[in-house]
Amino acid sequence: MAFTKSNDYLTGRKPMPYPAGGEVLSVRATIAMATGDLALNTTGAVMWLPAGCVPVDVHVDGTDMDTSTAAMVLQVGICNAGVTDLSTDAADGGANWGATTAVNAAFHQRLTPNGIAMVSVQATNSDRKVGVKVATAPTTAAAGTLGVTLFYRSI
Repeated sequence: MAFTKSNDYLTGRKPMPYPAGGEVLSVRATIAMATGDLALNTTGAVMWLPAGCVPVDVHVDGTDMDTSTAAMVLQVGICNAGVTDLSTDAADGGANWGATTAVNAAFHQRLTPNGIAMVSVQATNSDRKVGVKVATAPTTAAAGTLGVTLFYRSI
């Protein structure tokens, strides 16, 4: 199941910036999350990784979407073709790039890396959707706002 909402980056109303040289760019995208979007294994796109670019770092933030115990864990990576899961293709890093620690309040976290998945991402000739997967569902889900800041560079 994909997220029920979209944002300006996904619809194309805001283009993803492209590096002019070797600099690292950062883009923060937010998406409104309904309680149904927070079900276990729900995966949705939040922004694009531009063609010819690779990720450098990811930060995830959000409002209090787990109003009970600290249970919710989110993974980030490139979405598979159907946006039903995070890709395990070698060019996409072979796995999710990492996860948040369990959260039950408003939060801002640097992604805890999943081995070398993020540094293994290969640049491709097409834009790819960066997505979030609910790896551990909230104990008591509440609608909120999810933010993802992607740091990336061209190769």
